[in-house]
Amino acid sequence: MDARTAAILEVIRALPPRTVTTTIRTPRTQTERTFVGASLFDYAVQTKLFASKMGGGGLANGYFMLTAEDGVRSAVALAEVWPSMTGKDVLLAYEQDGEPIRAGVRLVITGDHLSGRSLSGVVTVEPRRIDRAEPVASSGHVELHGLLERPTTIDAGSLAALPSLDVTTVAVTGHGGQSIAPRQYSGARLFGLIDGAGIRLDPEVNEPFLSKVVVATSADGHAVIVAGGEIEPRFMNGDIIITADGGGLR
Repeated sequence: MDARTAAILEVIRALPPRTVTTTIRTPRTQTERTFVGASLFDYAVQTKLFASKMGGGGLANGYFMLTAEDGVRSAVALAEVWPSMTGKDVLLAYEQDGEPIRAGVRLVITGDHLSGRSLSGVVTVEPRRIDRAEPVASSGHVELHGLLERPTTIDAGSLAALPSLDVTTVAVTGHGGQSIAPRQYSGARLFGLIDGAGIRLDPEVNEPFLSKVVVATSADGHAVIVAGGEIEPRFMNGDIIITADGGGLR
């Protein structure tokens, strides 16, 4: 076992154990498995990853990059593991179906249709964050750029011409304890927009999009991270959209 895996294993075995039963799917098979381990959130708290790299309060703009012994990587958004933000389980497991995991530690994420982010033999858990950008004048459009073959600009008119998805948010408690009721939006899937612009990926790497993140930045400089596995249709396929709202986009 890799020494780095052994170090992670020592920490998670001392944390409150959690048991998760989930279906592990590949393109050809699906098997129900029961895992025991510690939540990635508890591990990050115990090892002070939030304070060291994420500034403590960097919720929307933070993420983790997990790497396996074979070099395969998975990105997990901080909002995916924060208890008040998600209903999914993100586990660093050390036991599978009553037996120790041979590779030591396995990342397990419930809610993904395929288990591409379920890394076996995790050796590093690296916290990352995107710093706040300088505010800019609101332009009423979204610029798509980065690792894209065809960077482009999307405005409300272009958005209206695309297939639309209806999304209803959940009720949440905001600052000061006030309740925020569910809201309804219609818009185009985020993955469809960036896929249409031609995502640049390394053909030599297996499922390279799972190690990528999408950074959405607003006019006031606020950044939000979406992990690639959250929106890739074969994996979580999350209902994350870009929508026109009062003449602008969100």
